[in-house]
Order: sequence, then C-alpha cells, then structure tokens
Amino acid sequence: MYKKFEMELAGRTLRVDVDRVAKQANGAVLMHYGDTTVLCTATASEKPREGIDFFPLSVEYNERMYAVGKIPGGFNKREGKASENAILTDRVIDRPMRPLFPKDYRNDVTLENLVLSVDQDCSPELTAMLGAALATSISDIPFDGPISTTQVGLVDGEFVFNPTAAQKEVSELALTVASTKEKVIMIEAGAKEVPEEKMIEAIFAAHDLNQKVIAFFDTIVAECGKPKHEYQSFAVPQELLMRSRRSFRLLRWKRLYLQMTNRQEKRISV
Repeated sequence: MYKKFEMELAGRTLRVDVDRVAKQANGAVLMHYGDTTVLCTATASEKPREGIDFFPLSVEYNERMYAVGKIPGGFNKREGKASENAILTDRVIDRPMRPLFPKDYRNDVTLENLVLSVDQDCSPELTAMLGAALATSISDIPFDGPISTTQVGLVDGEFVFNPTAAQKEVSELALTVASTKEKVIMIEAGAKEVPEEKMIEAIFAAHDLNQKVIAFFDTIVAECGKPKHEYQSFAVPQELLMRSRRSFRLLRWKRLYLQMTNRQEKRISV
C-alpha cells in the first residue's frame, strides 16, 4: 500500500504518492498537480567518489512526447537530446538545492524527474521542482530541506500564483521564488517594467505561499521520512585551513611590500 497526501495549491490539487513506485530509490514521490504527473526520485551512491573536491550532484528533467499525447513519427522515430527548456529546468532545480547538502559530502547524488503526463494549466517544471525537493527530504540522503518553489505572474495588476499557460501569455511578470522555512534562497525573474515595490511584494507573497507548501511537506517527511545515513566527511581540517589563510595573507603582504619598494626605487632613480 502506498500513502497519499493532498493539499490545495493555487486553486488546484497537489497530490503526492509515496511508496507507489521506485521503491529501490533512496527517496521517490509521484507528484500530481492537476493532471500533470511527474515521477521524482533521489538516489545516492553508497561510497564517496574518489579524487574529487566537489559535491557530485546531477539533476535530470526528462520530457517525453507521450506526456502530451504524441508519438515521434516520420524519419525521426526516437526522441533526441534534452531541450533547452529541460536544461534550464535542471539548473533551476539544482540552484536552490545544492547549497543545502553538506559541504563535505562527496557521494554521487542523482535527482531524476520523469514527466509522465502534462496538463498545460499545471506546469510540469514547477511540479518537478517540488518533487525533487520532497523526494530528497524523505530519503536518507543528508539534506537540509524541505524547500518549496512558487511561480508568480501579474495579470491585470493582480498576482497569479503558478499561472496557467494562457495567463503566462498575457502576464507582465515571470517570477520564480524558492524558499526554506527561514528565508528566500533563489529568485529568477523577468518582467515588463514592473515597479520595484510590486516586485518586492510578489517575492514576499511567493515566500508566504512557500511556507504553506513546506508545512505540507513537513507532515509527509514526519510520516514517511527515513533517518539520514552516515557518510565519510571530506571537510578540510580547521587547523590546515587557518594555516593556509595565514600563509595567503603573508604572501599578499609580501607582494604589496615589494611593489611599494619597487615604486620608491624608480622614483629615486628618476
């Protein structure tokens, strides 16, 4: 049996199915927003990758023609590389989530978002953003979440949250805001000369809506979340870090001193 959770989000139903599919993943949720369905999974390697000094996070947003009721035909019977929209969606998912993983974590993590069906009035990109954060939060992967993302439009002087396709066409604002419980952590925006006061108001309104989604996610994490696993830390020793900083300061002062003495010698020679 799988567990089902629902909330009303911007006039449409957001439904989350946990333990319905992809049970071998560290964390997986089947997200339904209106008639849009996205399978979001979070997986991590058991051991850290050797020989790297960064966190190896990969985000995949996979669009499929069958999600909108089309099958590739003619000469190209297979789907090609990721579209520009898919790549940009990957980046928008990555940007707010990456800083919330431990800085000393070196295990490979993959966030996979597979679009199964699309409702033009319920953004699959937004659904994937919410699902990726929730799948990671309920998994055993160390992550300081959950987070939430909201899209804001401006139609006839009124804010529209998670606008439909028709509303996006006439909207004067295209704003995406990601938040934690404490603060806004990402803003992406485009606008047609919207006043600064209006933009600030939109950001705060999106942040308030994000808090409702985060509270909803917290109930899911409390009921379905796994304990976070232990991992091998690759943090730089504090003593070594302080020594490196002192050495860098000394080197910088030495270069500055040499530059000053060279200038004085040139003046004297003139």
